[in-house]
Amino acid sequence: MNAHARSIGLLIALGAVLLLGACGERSQTAMASHRKDDTPAYKGAEGDPFMAKNWTPGDRTSWENQIRARGQHQNEYNKTP
Repeated sequence: MNAHARSIGLLIALGAVLLLGACGERSQTAMASHRKDDTPAYKGAEGDPFMAKNWTPGDRTSWENQIRARGQHQNEYNKTP
């Protein structure tokens, strides 16, 4: 076997290893059972470690107040003196 055929075989083997490496990709979700998609947004954070402090899960009024307050913190007109 000459050097040219050996290098082509090596390239084919390397390509096969790279293609097979993509088959082992793991799921990219943080928590698989984090929240069901069919629940309303104001009910969906029970047991969530990243939940906002001034909000109780299941209370729509407190959820709306929290969303409104979060939007005001992102309002550039409120940040300027």
